[in-house]
Amino acid sequence: MAEKNLDLVSQLTPDEKAVAEFRLRSVCPDDGKYGKSTNKLRDYLSAEAEWKECARIQSFLLEIRASYGQAKPEQVREVTDAIDKIDPLNMSLLEEKVTKHDQLAVLEEIGRHVSPETKALLHPGTTSYDVLDTARAQLIKRAWREVMRPEVTNAVKGLCDLAENTVDVLQVGRTHLQDTSPVLFGGVLASYAARLADRVSRCDLYFNDLRGKISGIVGTGASIDMVIGDRKSLEFEKMVLEKLELTPDYTATQVTQKERFADVGHGIVSLMSVLGDFANDMRMLYSSSIQEVSDRESAARLGGSSADAGKNNPINWENISGKVAVVEGGMRVLYEMIHSDFQRDLRGSVQARYQPGMMMAETYESFTRANKGLKTLSVNRDRMGINLKSIRENPTEAMVAILRGGGWVHSKLGVGHDFVKTMAKEAKGSGRKLVHVCQEDKEFLELYQRLPVIKQCILQGELERYVGSAKERTNINIAYARSVV
Repeated sequence: MAEKNLDLVSQLTPDEKAVAEFRLRSVCPDDGKYGKSTNKLRDYLSAEAEWKECARIQSFLLEIRASYGQAKPEQVREVTDAIDKIDPLNMSLLEEKVTKHDQLAVLEEIGRHVSPETKALLHPGTTSYDVLDTARAQLIKRAWREVMRPEVTNAVKGLCDLAENTVDVLQVGRTHLQDTSPVLFGGVLASYAARLADRVSRCDLYFNDLRGKISGIVGTGASIDMVIGDRKSLEFEKMVLEKLELTPDYTATQVTQKERFADVGHGIVSLMSVLGDFANDMRMLYSSSIQEVSDRESAARLGGSSADAGKNNPINWENISGKVAVVEGGMRVLYEMIHSDFQRDLRGSVQARYQPGMMMAETYESFTRANKGLKTLSVNRDRMGINLKSIRENPTEAMVAILRGGGWVHSKLGVGHDFVKTMAKEAKGSGRKLVHVCQEDKEFLELYQRLPVIKQCILQGELERYVGSAKERTNINIAYARSVV
């Protein structure tokens, strides 16, 4: 380490240094520590993205106004050309120093690049949240479709691929953190793939149902009618929103109603919770006491602890598990956004600057981690075999099921469950296989000798025969997951 050049700052370009310093000074980890991982979302969820989209909506408003004969084609071209010239940073400065209002800043910035006559035609009877709520709905919808969904579906595909490669790998089942009858490791992965795919389909519904509004200061459309023409507000609103692939929120007041944002939040939280459930399983399988999975990259590097240089920590999976609670916390804000005093107050304006954007960024970052982890995930088949050994020797659950299937009752110990409980205590105490202890009982031995060979084999520990329809269920889940993504 001492021989390396550790002055990394001197190796940065001026732009790289500026970005690194920005992240270092950021209050929010989404922009700081995790900022590099969420870069793709900046074109949708940043303030810069909102400024640009608000300006674009003004161009659409003028374009549709022109279809009513209220603007000339050259004026529409003026604004369209201006959209490529506007500076979001200048808009922000205009809001701060000149207009004290975001949408007035948008108008002033566009106005720097168009004639006064054209500028006067902008914002036709609309209110600021006709533009801003519509912009946010469109950007959030696109962020899901163009950035988040592809990352999530990559994880689903990765799980499906891994499931197919491990469909015959037997793993000890665990309930209440206690070992029990086996599962197919590929089946476990396929189940998570299907669960995530199901959440993707729900998120598709929720994000696609986000709506916009072009209906004026209290949602009646009266001001739009005054500009566009009597009884034209519904038609005008629909035409503008079609340009943005949105439908109108006819329940809107000055703002769109935020129940659909809460739906989006539910989709994100349930999606993240399933990923967190999987990540938590992986980090436990990674533990020193289980060691059924590892990470090829971390194992090669080691040194995950500042104190113990030989540790190989499940960093990605622990990070994901911890972030679930952070994402869930955003729901409190989304629930509160549903409330508004009459037609509008400023509480929702503040809250919308945080959510659901931060929840989306945190979930996206977690899926980028998951995809890295899946690519380097190492499955320790030998260790899985070792961990299954105790259940092979003591297949207590399988024996209970077999005895119940025949309705067998022991003359002294009672039903199969009670018989197995007594025999299991003796087997574990003596360190012998369960079936050998049971065969010392004449009544059981008589039953055992009448059992079909497959059941005898299961009781002898051939648990490959005790997986039921697990492989078929695995294939069903993989097929479903792939159909969604």
